[in-house]
Amino acid sequence: MAQSRMWTDSQGFVTVTRADGTSFRANPLNIGVESELYTRFLEDDTKDTSIEEWFAKTIDGPATSVIEHLLDPSNITRERFSGNPEKVKTVKAVGFRVNPYVDRIKLPPAIRLSISQYVAALLVRHPRYLLKLVEFHSRTTGEDGLARNLALSNMLELFNTYVERIQRSVFILTRRADSAEYLYADGGLVVEEPWRREFGIPFDIHTPLTPDIALQVLPVPLQFKDDLSTVAIMEATNQGVARQNRIILGGASRFVFSRQKVPTAFISANIGKSAPKNIGYRVINGRLETSFHPERT
Repeated sequence: MAQSRMWTDSQGFVTVTRADGTSFRANPLNIGVESELYTRFLEDDTKDTSIEEWFAKTIDGPATSVIEHLLDPSNITRERFSGNPEKVKTVKAVGFRVNPYVDRIKLPPAIRLSISQYVAALLVRHPRYLLKLVEFHSRTTGEDGLARNLALSNMLELFNTYVERIQRSVFILTRRADSAEYLYADGGLVVEEPWRREFGIPFDIHTPLTPDIALQVLPVPLQFKDDLSTVAIMEATNQGVARQNRIILGGASRFVFSRQKVPTAFISANIGKSAPKNIGYRVINGRLETSFHPERT
């Protein structure tokens, strides 16, 4: 609910698009419902719901206030900016506006922690992610009940691991500047595991927060980090939003969720297909550089 209600229209419904392009509208209460997903079943057949209760209080509770903080214009400061002309061309080519200024949002430690916990929870508590953990433990235990309990414990360990790494990462907030909106889907977040080893950047995460804003997490090595007390805002054109939406669509299997109706051809063409990996990172002479390879489609 913390996430899906952000995509409701004026009548309180979310638009759900199937892989074949057909769609229907649904109440967010009926989206992604799976009972007792995080319930531990003990040896005496009693139920331990402490994990779900903890998620509800620690993660879901602060989610709305965190998003409100990111959307509050009073938290934004503006500084002048003049970009390298060649880099400006590249940034525009991947779907971002280049302004003569950069807006930054103040990010107190408590807000940064809540964001890190929310993103980590979106990843590890997803039913598909939990299923992978159950399957892994089933191979060694041979008991479904035990495997599930081990998977839930493993999920919490991975949650803490991701929180710790995300909390020390560079955040970039992207904001739609045109008509296209950010999507989310039944596949959850897309993150490569095991983590990468190249250049000390183990993963990167695209997280849609609302139809209007999305968060990018880049855990760069310590020497390349900016001031972590703020998060920079980048304005995305329709092309840029579509590029980011393909990341979410790549992990989708059945349903895509939106506030407005999405072009069905875009959904059908990209659902379940990995997004192009044409933005790369490398370290040259002690400097972190990014590059764009348009030929990688």
